[in-house]
Amino acid sequence: MPQKASNPAKTKTVSDRIELLQKTARRDKKKFFKLLTGAFSDRSPAVRDTAVLLVTKHRLNDAAQLVEPLLYDTNKDVRYDAAECIGILQRGRKSSPPGLRDLLRDHSAVVRAQALETLALLEDKGTLPKIVRLLSDGNPFVRSYAASAVGVLDGIAYLKNLSRGLSAEKYDLARVGFYEALFLLGKREIFPEMLALLESPDYHARCAVANTLEVMPLAGQEIKLATAALAAANRKPIAVADETTTRRVLKALRTGNST
Repeated sequence: MPQKASNPAKTKTVSDRIELLQKTARRDKKKFFKLLTGAFSDRSPAVRDTAVLLVTKHRLNDAAQLVEPLLYDTNKDVRYDAAECIGILQRGRKSSPPGLRDLLRDHSAVVRAQALETLALLEDKGTLPKIVRLLSDGNPFVRSYAASAVGVLDGIAYLKNLSRGLSAEKYDLARVGFYEALFLLGKREIFPEMLALLESPDYHARCAVANTLEVMPLAGQEIKLATAALAAANRKPIAVADETTTRRVLKALRTGNST
């Protein structure tokens, strides 16, 4: 007689419920799928978050719609991981769930940033007017992601907004996103200015430039310039993070493995 899938909500401890989800996801995807409804409504945010992360890890595309209600979760980590999950599983869908658009007003800066990244991955150009508002967000991290999203979504109509934002921007970390957007929208002459941020006193900005270079559509001469700038930055790192990041991206560019 076939065994019924256990209900994680009836398993005694949080650790037990998480372990059940992890084991089931590895062993039987069909049983795991049946556990999701209970896991997503579990009283513990750790259980809910684990369920979302497992859906992402195992690329369970059919579960993406079940994840959408968690965009309204009371826990910011769950909201963040739900947004990331939807972006990975539904990349290029050309639309977005209302809950994701609502996250652009989330009180957590990292959640707002993830919502921006996911909207770009979903290729929802209809959200550009809302995204542009975040070019003046109070957090430089969010401003950078907002600018990047405008570029990825081909928001050529907002070129002036980007130029004004860059001129007014005081934080190197935020400037990275503005440079990326302008580059993607055809202003390739600003590329050397972006590379100059590899010498920023803020290692976060250095890491952001390196990570961005890895995914930008660079031409031959631009690859040479980027490689030289990364090599120079790698010789004079200011933290472990920027040293490891520049080294990784430099290797990717030299071997042609950047995306």
